[in-house]
Amino acid sequence: MKNKLVYLTTNPHKVEEANEFFSKKYGFELEIVNPDFEILETQAKTCSEVVAFSVKYASEKLGRAVLKSDSGLYLEALGGLPGPYNSYFDKQIGIDKFLELFKNEKNRKARIEHCFAYCEPGKEPIVFSGGGTGTISYKAKGTRGRWHDKFYIPDGETKTLSELREENYEYEASFWGDAKDQFARWYQENILEK
Repeated sequence: MKNKLVYLTTNPHKVEEANEFFSKKYGFELEIVNPDFEILETQAKTCSEVVAFSVKYASEKLGRAVLKSDSGLYLEALGGLPGPYNSYFDKQIGIDKFLELFKNEKNRKARIEHCFAYCEPGKEPIVFSGGGTGTISYKAKGTRGRWHDKFYIPDGETKTLSELREENYEYEASFWGDAKDQFARWYQENILEK
């Protein structure tokens, strides 16, 4: 039996979601690892670039095949910020201050990106990307998910991602695109079936 694929994350929500998704839908399990070293991230314009750099670094450091994910929020009014610096915005200003700063902004268009990257030691990373478009609400609503989930409303919806996740996780996950499915199908065909 092959070793479980190592999925690097420090986010407990990602652990729960990844285990449920990959085992239920695709029948393979992940070994969730909160590494005892800092996973370096590069400064870049997209989550794809950040996660590719990080997963390559981590696979070399661990000497094993590694999976890592990343997500970003891109606001049209801010020229694409925070983008891959989403967590820094959350740590530095948080939801309430962000929405206060953004309250008079008319252009509330936004885009989310969700990426998964896989890398084996000595090889180049393979990145799978998805995402969707939406708007920024004037108030934070919901209790689940990351900071932007509480104020990002997907196109065609009236509720935030957080509120949608509280009602139906699988439906909410559809607004992030199909990066997880892209990766899972590729992994089955190229790694598990070999």
